This record gives sequence, structure tokens and C-alpha cells, in this order.
Amino acid sequence: MKKNLSILFAVFFCLMFTVEAQAFWVWFPKTKKLINPKYMPKDTPEEQFKYAMKLFKAKNYTQAAEHFNLLVSYFKESDLAPEAQYYAGRSYEKAGKYYPAFTAYQNAISNYPLSKRIDEIIEREYNLGMELYKKHSGKLMGKEIMTDLDRAIEIFQKVRDNAPFGEYGDKAQFMIGQCYKKAEQYKEATEAFQKLTDEYPQSELVDKAKYEVAQCTYLASLKPDYDQEFTDEAIKEFKTMVKEDSSFTLSKEAEKTISRLEDKKAESLFKTAKFYEQQKHYTSAAIYYKEVLKNYPLSSFSDLARQRLIEIEILLKNSGAKGAFSKASKNKKWIFF
Repeated sequence: MKKNLSILFAVFFCLMFTVEAQAFWVWFPKTKKLINPKYMPKDTPEEQFKYAMKLFKAKNYTQAAEHFNLLVSYFKESDLAPEAQYYAGRSYEKAGKYYPAFTAYQNAISNYPLSKRIDEIIEREYNLGMELYKKHSGKLMGKEIMTDLDRAIEIFQKVRDNAPFGEYGDKAQFMIGQCYKKAEQYKEATEAFQKLTDEYPQSELVDKAKYEVAQCTYLASLKPDYDQEFTDEAIKEFKTMVKEDSSFTLSKEAEKTISRLEDKKAESLFKTAKFYEQQKHYTSAAIYYKEVLKNYPLSSFSDLARQRLIEIEILLKNSGAKGAFSKASKNKKWIFF
């Protein structure tokens, strides 16, 4: 008896579970998904749009996005579909879900290119990219977090591709460079800024882009594994920018950076000279000290180099070695510059 009751209870439980499952989940061949009837679309696109808009106005943005998407999925040929796709993006944007908002907006551009919202959508995409750019916080526990910047770059690239010569084409290209710069990917940043100057020569951002090309080359030279060629290239880029009569503010910044770069070059030469001096190769050391004085006379290392040349000359004179410099007059006074 007990055994039969157990079997009956098991059957009853299974039936109840099946009924519950059927009540809340239904298989729809059209979408090939199990869908809870609670999230089924209304009978008409008008009813569905009205319901989704009610959620949007009530600030239930995530649910609103879901129901706008339902309209697009089930009534994609409806005249309300483009507007529903747009409001799906608006809903995600309001909810602070920037990348899903971008995806919804981009779907609107791809699927409904004749929508009256296209210009507004491109502007909203650009602003979403800016939000992700600002949101990027750099490193977390010592590890680089690239997700936000990667997505920002993707968005700015789409903005540029959607309307390359529209209001946001050059701005998006500039921000691609800024994203790479923020990620310390200076090679990619330089290429992005250079692309702006090449493809948008009339843009008001050209001067800033030229400055950023030089600036990114300079920042690359500060990396621990930098090559002196980066420093030389940065000096060249900044001098070219100043020569081409850039804006007053940028020119002043460029001149300050040139000074820092030349000081960096002078420091490198000074250290090389110091190395030779420590090895007692005084003639070689003198050559590098003289180069500091000749090429970077205004650097912070020029006075130090001049003093070391005097000390080396004294050492050479006391040791009876041949002087490393030319004699200027009968009193045997040495010239160092």
C-alpha cells in the first residue's frame, strides 16, 4: 500500500512540475526558444509599442528594452519597428548599459537605414563611446582593464564608418587615437591621429592631431625599453608642428616638450661620457661632453658637461697626455664650446 502511495505521489509531483513548466515556458519554432508567456508580445505591434513605452515612461528601462526588442523580433516589418529599435537603445542607455545601447542603435542603422532617427543615433553612439572612454579606470590590482576602451574604439570606428564625412567623422577618428593613447598603445594612437590629418585635412582638429602625433612619440620614448630613435623622432615631430604655425597654445606646449626631450638626449650623452670617464677613456669621454655643449647648450647638463671637460683637461695635463682640445692662444687656454 505504502509503495503504491509513493508511486502515486511521484506521478502527481511529475504532473504538477510538467503543468508548471508548460504554464511558464513555451517552445516557439519561429524563434527556436523557450519563452515565458509573461514575456510574449501583445497581439499587435501597436499594443506592444504602447506597453513598452509605458514601461519606459515608468523608468523600468531594462524591461522596456526587452519589450521594444520583442516588437522588433515579432513585428520587424511593422512601421513601428524602427522606432522600437531606437527606443531599445534609449532604454539601455538610460539603464547605464552603454554597450547594449550601442548594439541596439547600430541594429537600427543596419536594419532601418531610412529611419528618421539616423543622425540622432550617430550622435548618441558617439556619446556612448565618450562615456566608455571616461569610464575606463586604467588598472585593477595591477592588471590593465581594456574592455571599456576596446568597446569605445569599436563604437568610434562605427560612428566614423556610418557617416565618415558627417559631423562626427573626424571627432570619432580623433577619439580612436585618444583611446589608444589612454591604453598606452602609442604606435596605434600615432597612426590614428595621423589618419585624421590625412583624411580630414580641413578638420578643426588637425592641429590637435599633429600635436598628439608628436606627444605620443614622446610618451613612447619614456617607456623603460625605449629606443633613442623615439626621442629623435619626437623632437622632429614637435619642431615640424611648431614650424607649420600651429595654434599659440599648442606651440608653447610643443616648445616645452622639445626642451624636455632635448634634456633627455643631453642626459643620455652625459651618461655615456661619464661611463667612458670612469673607464679612464678620457678622450672618448670628452667627445661626448663636447657634444652635449654643442647640440644641447641650454640643457640642464651643459654646465655639468663643461665642468667635467675642465676636470678631464687637468687630468690629461697632469698625466702628460696629449690634450683633447684645440689651443686657442699662446697662453694655452682651452676652448670647450
